[in-house]
Amino acid sequence: MNFFEQELRKLVDAGLNLDDVKFAGRACYGDLGGQNRAKLQFVTTGYADNYSALAVDILNRTDGKVDSALFRFWDVWGEKPTNNPNFNDRTIPHIWTSDRKSEWYIYKPTPRDFEILADAVNSYLSVFVERDADRKQEKSAFDKAMNRGREKSEAYKSQKPRKPDKTNKKNKEVIE
Repeated sequence: MNFFEQELRKLVDAGLNLDDVKFAGRACYGDLGGQNRAKLQFVTTGYADNYSALAVDILNRTDGKVDSALFRFWDVWGEKPTNNPNFNDRTIPHIWTSDRKSEWYIYKPTPRDFEILADAVNSYLSVFVERDADRKQEKSAFDKAMNRGREKSEAYKSQKPRKPDKTNKKNKEVIE
C-alpha cells in the first residue's frame, strides 16, 4: 500500500460518504448510487511533487466525466502551526515527494483535519448521490400531473360538439 492510498483510507475512515470503496494506485473510487461514481486523488497545483489539493471527479458509467472539484488544503484547513525552527510559526499543509518517498511536509494532518476534509467533500458529493426515494416521488408527481392532463383531455373529448357557426363559415368563404 502506497502513501497516497494510506491517506485516502484515512479520509474514507473519517466519514466519507461513499459505498463500495476501491483503491487503485493513487486513486480512490466509490459508488454514489445509480450510474454515478466518485474518483478522489491527491494532485499538484503548479509545483512538481507538491500535492496541495484533493481532486474529486464525478464519473457516470455511461456518460463519462460529469463534474469535478478541487479541494485545496489551504482553503479547507488554512495555515497550520509548526514548531519547526527552519520555518515561520505557520505552514500550509501539503504532501511532498522526494527521492521516491512521499510524506506530509512539516505539518501532518490530525484525524480532526481529515474529518473536516471529509465533510467538505461530502457536501460536494451529495449533489450527485442517486436518491431512489426522491426519484420515485418525482416520478409519481409527474405521473399524477400527466393523468390529470389526460383526464381533462378525455373530459373535453366527451363534451358534445358545438353546432357549427354559420356566420363563421360565411366569413371564411368571403375571406378566401
